[in-house]
Amino acid sequence: MNNIFNPGRFGRLFIKHTTEHYKSYLMSLIVLFGVMLLGASFLVYLIHAPIDLGLQTAMFTSIMLLAGTIFTSTVFADFAENKKAISSLTLPASHFEKYLVAWLYSFVIFLICYLTCFYLVDWLAINARHYPGQQIVMINVFNRYIILCFLMFAFLHAVALWGAIFYNKLHFVKTAFAFFIGIALLTLINKFLLSYLLHKDVLMAPPFGALRIMEHNRELSLFIAENDGGFVIWLLGALALIFWAAAYYRLKEKQV
Repeated sequence: MNNIFNPGRFGRLFIKHTTEHYKSYLMSLIVLFGVMLLGASFLVYLIHAPIDLGLQTAMFTSIMLLAGTIFTSTVFADFAENKKAISSLTLPASHFEKYLVAWLYSFVIFLICYLTCFYLVDWLAINARHYPGQQIVMINVFNRYIILCFLMFAFLHAVALWGAIFYNKLHFVKTAFAFFIGIALLTLINKFLLSYLLHKDVLMAPPFGALRIMEHNRELSLFIAENDGGFVIWLLGALALIFWAAAYYRLKEKQV
């Protein structure tokens, strides 16, 4: 067990990583906060109405997914450069401990920092202007839709983490390219498979999305029932675990 995880050794590795990277991480956090604050300022200036929950949710989700995956794609950068890779691989710590440090920073610590920044910017934007009869309502991160967004982030984080260790250069670009190519292929396979099974003209749609069928020159759409949506949640969770495991075993394959 000590060969895989030792609390004292992990603590020293975490402190070492923090000492070496805190400046770049702090700079990234300042940039993220600045972009969010600038974007919120433009919204307040352009939209002469209270910022409703729909807009807050859209901004929360889109920024979290984009910023989170970009940051995650950089956490294994030391393993891509020859000089730094030798130093990182020869550290007296297990592969699991090195992986866990990257996972904690890119997932847990990122989410804590992101939530702090978003709520601060959201509060400033909502209170920047006051309108007659305005009720200040801030986004609730514990509602069902936001929890689903967190699960989507976990899946995309796992994909980005795998790409960060799999590719040596342009991690984010290559991972995003491979991801969208994979989605396109799955969409094509989904269309042809459903067309074959149903003997209908099925329109393009991603897997587990709406089933769209052309019937007598009319488009019919079938959606997954809300009670059956749990399957998609379990699927996203399973895929996240698979890609997290794949990233870990890819890291274990790294040799000096």
